[in-house]
Amino acid sequence: MDRYGLYERLSRATEASTSIERRDEAARAEVKRRGGRVVGAFVDEGVSGALPPMDRPAMKELLQQLSGMDAVMVWKIDRIARSFLGFAEIVKELDKHGVALVSATEPIDMTGPTGRAMAQMIAVFAELEREMIKARVADSMRKAKEENRFHGGRIPYGLTVADHPSGKGRVLVRDTHAVGVLREVLLWVLEGATMAECARRLNDRKEPTSRQRGAVLKGLAKAEAAQWRGVSLKRILASPTMLGCRLLPGGKVQTNGDGLPVLVWDPVFSRDEWDALQTCLAELEQGPRKAPAASHWLSGCLKCSVCGGNLKQWVSGTGLRAFTCRGRETAAHSPSVYVPADLVADWVREQFPVVYGILPEVERRWVPGSDTSRELSEVRAAIRRLRDDRDIGLFDDDEDDYRERMARLVERRKVLQTVPQVEPHWEEHRTGRSLAEVWSGLSDERRGALMIEYGLALWVDPAPTKAKNTPINSRAQFGPSAPAEDALAAIAYAEGVC
Repeated sequence: MDRYGLYERLSRATEASTSIERRDEAARAEVKRRGGRVVGAFVDEGVSGALPPMDRPAMKELLQQLSGMDAVMVWKIDRIARSFLGFAEIVKELDKHGVALVSATEPIDMTGPTGRAMAQMIAVFAELEREMIKARVADSMRKAKEENRFHGGRIPYGLTVADHPSGKGRVLVRDTHAVGVLREVLLWVLEGATMAECARRLNDRKEPTSRQRGAVLKGLAKAEAAQWRGVSLKRILASPTMLGCRLLPGGKVQTNGDGLPVLVWDPVFSRDEWDALQTCLAELEQGPRKAPAASHWLSGCLKCSVCGGNLKQWVSGTGLRAFTCRGRETAAHSPSVYVPADLVADWVREQFPVVYGILPEVERRWVPGSDTSRELSEVRAAIRRLRDDRDIGLFDDDEDDYRERMARLVERRKVLQTVPQVEPHWEEHRTGRSLAEVWSGLSDERRGALMIEYGLALWVDPAPTKAKNTPINSRAQFGPSAPAEDALAAIAYAEGVC
């Protein structure tokens, strides 16, 4: 054994400490006494002993060169590590490469049988210490969860930190501002907005992201610059934390002794709202991707009376803009529909308030409803599981515990069975304004959005002659863009407007 690597660590140089040079001299003298040679010296100067050995620059370099060494010489063993776990980690790595550890000033030499036996004992005690640490951490986290204490980490969006009612520690509670944002996004999604559109709306009004909001709640001076993304917003909306549940490691929802989900916080959404939201998110995931938004405000508002498809914007080589029909899923039909964009835009601006101006503005409001069928199913399943546990003898020594749990579940089942079932739905309410008043105060982009929102379109016929500048009023009329599914379209039909 003649190839030695020297390792030394010094936190900071003081009058009381032995210099790196003197330590190096002592280690080299011991190598020479043993008849060996130094093949490399590795020094971590200004590195604290609290830093794990594997995170030290010189130690990492030494471990990468173990194949060229027979032993590692240190001035003192505590230069290697200050904890059992750290020391055992290094010894394990050295042993894997057949490299011994030797101290220049202490009777520690792992080149012989006694030294190897000591290394094995160190590994056993290190494993014991590791298991004890894991047990203490797990017990601490268990107690924190039982008392709903917050034990650090990132704050989920929709929650904030407050003092624990006992005065000891902290607890997560609902963040009223974030809840308002989430409920607003819920309505957007139910109205048909995509995740990307919702993220854009939040970014346009500079709404703080989940990370930024968390930084503010933690009292940090400056939050990291970030923007909302559709993927991250969907992840938040799909989380069971929106129902007031806590997620355990592995993604499972925390349950109580009866096997039912524990409501740790006030729900952001009712179960019906959450179910409707998940359905919408699934449809967005499975549905076809939408084409990028067109630049003209009437895109999506003009329909071909021949095939029922949307008129598409077309731009000539000279920059002339027009709307034309390219057919629906098949080749273009004849006669085709063609109308200049500027001409039809001016006509819609003028004629929409004439045709629909007397109608009232209708505001849609989402009514969550109430449906306890899911929770009732969970309670019935918990009752079955509890009975199965009793049948296999899990409650032989504690019949009272079984009776208490069963009584709670049966009582909960009775309550749920009496709750009336109301389907979630939209309700339409008149705002007191006419559409003429609304139309006059909107930009062109918002006017196009209003027509789409109310399910209205301009249906255009092919020109009766080859002259494509036939007046619009002779071949176009307003009407619902689809069979009457919308409150305004229904009112228009009822009042004979279209």
